[in-house]
Amino acid sequence: MDRMAEDFLAKEESISRRTFLDWFLGTALVATGLGFLGTFLAYLWPREVRTAGAERVEVGPESDLPEGKGKVVKFGNTSAIVIHTREGFVAFSAVCTHLGCIVKWDEEKGQIFCPCHAGFFDIKGNVVSGPPPKPLPPIPVAVVNGKIVLGGA
Repeated sequence: MDRMAEDFLAKEESISRRTFLDWFLGTALVATGLGFLGTFLAYLWPREVRTAGAERVEVGPESDLPEGKGKVVKFGNTSAIVIHTREGFVAFSAVCTHLGCIVKWDEEKGQIFCPCHAGFFDIKGNVVSGPPPKPLPPIPVAVVNGKIVLGGA
């Protein structure tokens, strides 16, 4: 070994208790901060909304949903909102594209709204106001033998 390597290996440097605690607590603080940052960013990031999971779901008789009314129903492993308009029935995923809350029908305003963060959607599922980043995904709806059917006929 050369002289520099011997000097380096011979040097025994002790670390003080204070320095150790400074490094330890600093590292713990950074790790905790990163954990909170990750959780915060996950909260702000829009969720992916999936409407798959049900091929065909019978909602009920057409007469149970008069014009101007809407209701949230189970659709496979998620929820759907069905609304009776002048033109007929429309259906969308009832999962808000912002943070995944279940939307409701506001009969007075004629809009779909998310009660969690005041997001509003029009009768076509498009965002009107609020934080939702995307429209509500549509779900095929039909009336078969007087019954409302989601997912096609």
